[in-house]
Amino acid sequence: MTFTILGLVLLVLLAWDVFATVFIPRGLSGPFTQNSHHLIWKVWRHWNRAGTKGARRRLSRLGPLLVVLTVVGWALLLWLGFALVFYPCVDRFYYVDEPPSRWVTAFYVSGYSVTTLGVGDIVPKDGIMRMVTVVAAGSGFILISVAVTYLLSFYAALGRVTALAYEIHRFLGKSDGMNAAHVVRTAVQADCVDELKNWLAGIGTTLSEVLMAEQQYTLLNYFHEPDDMALPVALTHVLELTTLCRSMLAPEEHNSLANGLVTAGTERLTRGYFETLAQKFMPVVVTPEKVEQAREVHFAHAWQELERAGIPLREREEAWSIYKTMRQGWDVPCHKIRVLFGYPGLPEVL
Repeated sequence: MTFTILGLVLLVLLAWDVFATVFIPRGLSGPFTQNSHHLIWKVWRHWNRAGTKGARRRLSRLGPLLVVLTVVGWALLLWLGFALVFYPCVDRFYYVDEPPSRWVTAFYVSGYSVTTLGVGDIVPKDGIMRMVTVVAAGSGFILISVAVTYLLSFYAALGRVTALAYEIHRFLGKSDGMNAAHVVRTAVQADCVDELKNWLAGIGTTLSEVLMAEQQYTLLNYFHEPDDMALPVALTHVLELTTLCRSMLAPEEHNSLANGLVTAGTERLTRGYFETLAQKFMPVVVTPEKVEQAREVHFAHAWQELERAGIPLREREEAWSIYKTMRQGWDVPCHKIRVLFGYPGLPEVL
């Protein structure tokens, strides 16, 4: 009876784990999935020594591996759960040949039930065992269907995440060595500020959809992509761009960028991405002095770039005060999340 109760408890926990992971879009997985993902990531990251040569390539293998382990883990737990249920009841079956040991029989009956094989060499004697076998077969069929649907939806969401990151990377010209200050300078000098605002509005809309996908599929956070397809890296550049627009540009000349709803809304939405991840995962410890130093370097470089181009700017002290306040709201959690997931910390120049 003890094994039966233990098996039923395991099956209930498994059902809750699958339900919470697949059907509840709240940013949390079930008890098995969430805890195992955290543990495996910590071990994998430590084992591959994040930040060393070749670590990026090795870290990138964990995301696909976790997908496989999640589905296989569900199947094994279902198999084990019904094996525990069947173990005390192996005498309530007909056998074509001499049965093996009780545990082998329990796992065999559980295995061919949940996989719906129905080989027929071991069949239940009474109605209760027949119903339990039917429930096991139905559970296996449902789990297979849910797992396939989950995988299809998950990889569709992963495609949206990488596509957004790639669009940001290419639009801002990171592959050509450009930075946020270059983009602002080009937009003002070419009189295409409206194009920049429209692009930021589109990024905000797409980002909302992507963030909802990441809320539902927390496994997305463990996919370690190259920099041009990594969302934490791409969104850092968006934050720097909106911060420059709101802190440095003179409002009397470019009020829509300096105080407009589009830049402010995109900045809040992007900042919320890092704040949510910092709350969800235990971030790494960083040295505040390094982040503060990087903040000053970023400001000085951007100010020099825009001032040299003759862009109308705020007073330097006012610009620095706004820039510093805005950066304090996102650069520390951004740096922590990037380092946590194996990406480089904030570079000297964004």
